[in-house]
Amino acid sequence: MNQEIQVEQRLSLYDIVKEKREEKQVPISRMVYATYFSESAIQKIDVEQVLTKQIKELSDTQGQITGFMLIRGLFSLHLVETQSHVMNLWMRNLYAEYRKEKNIYSMINIVTVNEDNPTRCFDRWYCENLFQTGPQLSDMDKTEAQCQERVWELYQQVCNAGIKHSSRTQKDKQQNKINNDFLISLDDINMLLHKRFMSIEEYNELYLGDIKIELEQEKVYPQTLPLTRALEYKDLGE
Repeated sequence: MNQEIQVEQRLSLYDIVKEKREEKQVPISRMVYATYFSESAIQKIDVEQVLTKQIKELSDTQGQITGFMLIRGLFSLHLVETQSHVMNLWMRNLYAEYRKEKNIYSMINIVTVNEDNPTRCFDRWYCENLFQTGPQLSDMDKTEAQCQERVWELYQQVCNAGIKHSSRTQKDKQQNKINNDFLISLDDINMLLHKRFMSIEEYNELYLGDIKIELEQEKVYPQTLPLTRALEYKDLGE
């Protein structure tokens, strides 16, 4: 009696590499924003505990949020990385919190936004609170070019710190702080909270708000200056 023998085909190294390359990767959005807390509000709540709870709730229901938040007194720098639709939800919630009559934020500036990143820098969400006082804000004397250069340096440093920390063992993570791998000076803080950067209100209007279409607007004179043009020229003459 003939028995049918089934032979399982072994995949070659070429087939394995080809299969991995063809796997669908979900692009990751990454955002960095700086905040200045309300001194009266921050004395009444644990900011780290509140943010940790919000991150967990959204991660559990919508999609994983990774990143890093550094708190230095009234200042914080927050890098968030997640899928695009989850990022929009997070920013809408952040704006709604900012708009409350009693909230913990007195200022939120968007520092960098980029999408379609192939990988994450952080394996989960981290928060480090240095429990400092201040800082007191002052004027900034950097040029536009200097600001862009320094922002790029800070962005690269935080991302590299995340990659380095995520590769550590659990024991090494407990013994090493992420903020030890990069430095934010008082001059950097004044720069990140300067009006030169996009505010949370402007971000909401440009990216999260409802699109308003006014019919026959081209027949109205003078025409309203688009917000993007207004932002481009808002510092002229100052």
